[in-house]
Amino acid sequence: MYICCNESLPILYKLEGSVQKCPDNYTVAVGKYRNAQNETGWGILEIETFPNFPVEMQAYAAGLVEGLLTKVQIYYHYLNTVSQLCKNAKEYCLKLFNYLKLNLEWIESQTYTQLTGIQDGYGPEKQFYLSRVRFAITPILKIQLAGDFFDLDRVFKKPKTNYSSNSHCSGFVKVLEGNKDILISHVTMLGYKSMNRMLKLYKLAYDPKEVPGHTISISSYPGSVTSQDDFSLTSGGLGILETTITLSDESIYSNINPIGQINCWLRSLIANQLAKTSHEWVIDYKLFKPGEELPKNDLFWILEQIPGTTVSRDMTWFLRKYNYWPSYNIPFLKKISDLGGFTEKANINNWWRWGYSPRAKIFQRDHNKVKDMETLRELMRYNDYKHDEYSKCKCDPPYTADGGISTRSDLNPLNGTWELPDMGFKNEGTIDYKGTNYK
Repeated sequence: MYICCNESLPILYKLEGSVQKCPDNYTVAVGKYRNAQNETGWGILEIETFPNFPVEMQAYAAGLVEGLLTKVQIYYHYLNTVSQLCKNAKEYCLKLFNYLKLNLEWIESQTYTQLTGIQDGYGPEKQFYLSRVRFAITPILKIQLAGDFFDLDRVFKKPKTNYSSNSHCSGFVKVLEGNKDILISHVTMLGYKSMNRMLKLYKLAYDPKEVPGHTISISSYPGSVTSQDDFSLTSGGLGILETTITLSDESIYSNINPIGQINCWLRSLIANQLAKTSHEWVIDYKLFKPGEELPKNDLFWILEQIPGTTVSRDMTWFLRKYNYWPSYNIPFLKKISDLGGFTEKANINNWWRWGYSPRAKIFQRDHNKVKDMETLRELMRYNDYKHDEYSKCKCDPPYTADGGISTRSDLNPLNGTWELPDMGFKNEGTIDYKGTNYK
């Protein structure tokens, strides 16, 4: 599908099919989508914009072509996830929408131009589209906020039976023997309503000096401009992955304010586009040379954040010493662990202690089994919870399917007796696998 600019007016229109093309030099964006959901579990979306148009128009056109191409998938994803956001939660939604309204009034960002484009493409089709930015609480905005709802549900006291499913993901970085390759991987654990997945490639013709991450590959969802998992590769040479920190000390939520703050999805998108080094984000593939000694600094950084506090640290030394890095929803940095309530909970049970939880021990035991992409996939999809010693618990039955790298909470018996609530039945589990290497 082509998005064309009118030759005399700054309005856009679409052309479909292999025969129809925009007049010369009037193609703002081109996109293609293949729905392979029933074959691989993923839809595949590719979008490219062109440099002879303002970045605002490019962003809008990129969003417009996505909304037009994937409106059916967006609709299904919306029905599965945020369409019931306010069901039996009227008071919560009044507080939430007031917060979002104040936040939108404060924010001025080109990012919302792309969001407006998706919303217009998702909406009723028109002959012409006007490149613009609109700050409104739309279905598309709600889709972007999926990760932020983990906290906002609690801030605005949504009824607990209606909470958004907690995201429990596993992330992994592995340096192969002889430093011949560096692999990164991620598996997402969510409610099964979130299985409408989409691989996206955005090639935006922004100035590469100002926007190093002008081209981004992400694992994502219909209608979302970010990964949300998060698992991203950028033209800035960076690889980014994330696992969620679920807070137990809800007093921290007093730091959330609609004025002077941006939501997590927007912060992630901006950092992906603007970061040049791992210090500015996470893994810097530009500093890795196959077969050579790892650099002493700045190959690999971690950033941990909770409302009101963000801490980052260069962890290249850890990769040099141990040849891997695991991530499993427990903060490594002491300040975040203390403020987030993990240090206190770790005194009760190692389930919340970095380096001692089931996934921590499995990564420590098995990371050297990873020799290539195939063995990487085997580790990340691993869950032998009925037989693995690290999946055992003081439960009935005496093990938990949440004790594997790829957790399956739905396999825990509904009538089981559990040492901790987190070990029991939930209608969620691992819904994907992503992995890549230096090449």
